[in-house]
This record gives sequence, C-alpha cells and structure tokens, in this order.
Amino acid sequence: MYFVMNLLRDAVTLLLACAAVFTARAQDYPLKPVRFVSSAVGGPVDGVGRFLANGLTERLKQQVIADGRSGANGIIGTDIVAKSNPDGYTLLMTTGSFAINPGIYKKLPYDTLRDFAPVTLAATSGGLVLVAHPSVTPRSVKELIEFDRVRPGELTFGSGGIGNTLHMAGELFNIMARTKLSHVPYKGSAPALTDVLGGHIALMFPSTVIATPHVKSGRLRALGFTGMTRSKVLPEVPTMDESGLKGFDVTGWYGLFARAGTPPRIINILQSNVAAVVGTPQAREQLDAWGLSPVGSTPAVFAEYVRREMDKYARIAREANIPLQ
Repeated sequence: MYFVMNLLRDAVTLLLACAAVFTARAQDYPLKPVRFVSSAVGGPVDGVGRFLANGLTERLKQQVIADGRSGANGIIGTDIVAKSNPDGYTLLMTTGSFAINPGIYKKLPYDTLRDFAPVTLAATSGGLVLVAHPSVTPRSVKELIEFDRVRPGELTFGSGGIGNTLHMAGELFNIMARTKLSHVPYKGSAPALTDVLGGHIALMFPSTVIATPHVKSGRLRALGFTGMTRSKVLPEVPTMDESGLKGFDVTGWYGLFARAGTPPRIINILQSNVAAVVGTPQAREQLDAWGLSPVGSTPAVFAEYVRREMDKYARIAREANIPLQ
C-alpha cells in the first residue's frame, strides 16, 4: 500500500511539474519585438496591419512592428516570412494576392501551403467597389456593359498589378458580363487610384477603405459592389448580383500567417490575441468606418478558407486566359 501511495504521489508531482513547464512556455512568448511584414506599403493591408500591430503591442506587452514590403504582387514580403525562423517573431500580414499568386506564377520562391502556418483571418471587406472617373459616360453596371458592347475595349481599369485582387475582380467582371475592359497594371493600388482620380484610366475595383472618401467627395462615381450584400459604408451602391451578374462575389480579406513549423502554442497565442483586438468595441468601430468586418477565425477555419480562395482564383485565371508570369 505504501509503495502504491508513493507511486501516486510521484505521478501527481510529475503532472504538476509538466503543467508548470507548459504554463511557463506559454508565457515566454513574446520575449522580444514581433515583426509584422505587410505585403504592401500604403495600401489597405498595410493600414490594417498597423492597426493590428498597435492593438497587439498593448495586449502582448511587447512591441509589434509593422514592416511594409511592396513588390511583385506581395511576393517580396511573403518570401521574407517564408525564409524566416519558425519562432513567431516574423509574421505575414497579407490579403487575397496570397491565394491568387499560385495560379498565375510559374514558379514562386516559396510553397504557399507548405511554408506557412495560417494564424487567423483578421477581417474581411465584404467586397470591392467598382468606381469610375466622373467623366466616364456609364453611370451603372448595366450602362457599362452596354457601352462596352458598342465600343469594346475602349474603357480601361487599373489595379495594383497582375494577379492583384483588384485585377481578378475586373477579369471576373469581363468573364461574367462578357465585356472587354482593358487592364492596366500598376506597381501598387495607390498609383492606380491616383490615375483614375486624374482621369487617366476610367475604372478601378478598390477596397472600401480607400474608395469611400473619394466616392463621398464626388471625385469618383461608384457603379457597383462586388460582395453578395451591400457595403456598410456605401449602402446606396447596388451589388453586382443585384445588377444582373448573379453570384458575382469577390471579397477582400486580411489574414495573418506565421512560418510553417512555428509551435502551435505560439500560433494559438497570436490567434486569440488578434481575435481579442478585433473584437473590442473600439476596433469594431474603426473597422466599421473602413467598411470591414472583424473575424478572428481559428487557424483551421482560416486554412480551409485560403484553400477555397486558391481554387476560386485559379479558375478565374484559367477562364480569363491570364498568361503565367
């Protein structure tokens, strides 16, 4: 009996020790500043990344530094994280281009599914806004389609580059509306927006974050919204689905990834804290003003979401005959 009691006591002691070690390990992250690599500079993903970095700095009691890296449709910033140590100190803040690139590039310097660990889908935009310079004749999606059928290819639409989410929205529009809008790629969405504001190109599919101020000021005209439900910040703008393009759905999203191999406990710390940040009333108010909806999904749910996005955009790329880059 004495022997059995000693065994039980030793087993309990061992379990308590393991629990203490696990707790200590869960609390030893982060011990130094965390780097948020955004896949663009100055665009919506950079703004959302900085917003989350500020919120996480307060919660984690450690500096979270936003580091915007533009170029090659987000590939440059993404590759930095792919080559980083799997310790949770270098993270990727990116958007739909992450899921688009595998379908339009012959070879990427990383493997999209193998080299990254999904952390969380932080927020979604609900859709993009088809905007036109005020000088453009069509004033609705229907009029735009009719105009293009009479004068095919005359109207141009800009995007942040080949394979950018804005580009894919335009290609899906061409596929579903059977139009021939001409794509003009830029090195980022900011210069594309500058040119549509200046009337150098006719159209664009920007996010609500950057489109709304210009629509409300009258510098741009909103023709349609690419989500399945109307935008919270531009509720007067009909969806593409309402405008006759049934099932048209391109949603902007902002997600966080770590390097594959990052310990699950660190992934969970990051996910739970991002979810807490976007779930605060103050964060919801700010995201709402940008036309965004907070999510904070689990890593598993986010991983499945990314796979669906990859399949969707690969299909659009094939149907639009976008040549491999």
